Amino acid sequence: MKRMRLLTDLADLIQRPSHGTSFNLNTVKWRYATGTYTDTLYPILLHKKWTQLPRYMIAGMTASLFRFVVDRRLTRESISAYNWMAENFVAADFIGVTASQAAGFSFEPTFPLYQKHALQNIKNSIGRGTGAVLWHDQFVVVVGYDDDEEVLFFCTGDDPDVLRLPYSLVGRNNSPYWYFQVLEAHQSIDMWEVCKESLIQAVFKWETHDYMLPAQDYACGSAAYTAVADVLQSGNYESNQAAAVLRYYAYTRGEISSYVRALEHLSPHMDQVIVQYIRLADLYVSIVEVLDNSAAWDAREPESILRVSELIRSAGDTEQAAIDAIKHAFPETINNRFTDIGLR
Repeated sequence: MKRMRLLTDLADLIQRPSHGTSFNLNTVKWRYATGTYTDTLYPILLHKKWTQLPRYMIAGMTASLFRFVVDRRLTRESISAYNWMAENFVAADFIGVTASQAAGFSFEPTFPLYQKHALQNIKNSIGRGTGAVLWHDQFVVVVGYDDDEEVLFFCTGDDPDVLRLPYSLVGRNNSPYWYFQVLEAHQSIDMWEVCKESLIQAVFKWETHDYMLPAQDYACGSAAYTAVADVLQSGNYESNQAAAVLRYYAYTRGEISSYVRALEHLSPHMDQVIVQYIRLADLYVSIVEVLDNSAAWDAREPESILRVSELIRSAGDTEQAAIDAIKHAFPETINNRFTDIGLR
């Protein structure tokens, strides 16, 4: 193996998607860099030419768009609070990608062995010309390594530079969690069957609490809307972090509306699914308009908080209506799975 390798074209794609690539510019504009798994998966897929679909299609097909999880203080952690091992593996599998991954806690006595294993797998992936996904206080794309300097090179999507991570710090994060995933191969899929399945998984995410998350600290799906309203009423949150969470979900709900409009042909009843998700996206646009008046939001002016609380309750009702519409569109598939419609 080479002692140093840098996937410069992948780094350029992440940092400057409109320069130095042969990709359709309408395809590579995904620039909502929140450090999510999809933010890292998508440019790797583009770089490998394993997709030319828009980002919202990949996010929808993997069902990650439909996740709605909040912690009960509305911190930014809400965005990445889910079972990474289960959901990221299935996400890759849905779109025909074979992946290997591992995760754990850096305080475990065996961590140095796992760290060495992770480094070798990541370097092997770079050697194959494929970027790797790594958790480094957010999901990042590893684009290279240098054995002489003992560093990984990685990109975040919101930083203009390729960043360096010493081998000794791989897996050592502000939180005790470590995680990596390497993408190994790609095969063709029945795209529309995957899209149909993603909608069924949307129902599962809406109705099921992630068993990895303590219910006293987190709320999932429909329960998350109640949690958001309760937190806003209690005042037990930081305004900037709560705004970041709400803006993130505003973005994903906007992408869902784009995604479901591409799936109109899946069922004669998809029109109602589309209508409800468009309404949901519009409600979140209104939420963001309140957040944009940062002086009032940061000062927790009662009128501002009340308005967001009202919009959140309406959004919860609308997303419930969207889920009901999905159930109406695909009753046989959902009902045949009885009480277990999830694939995680």
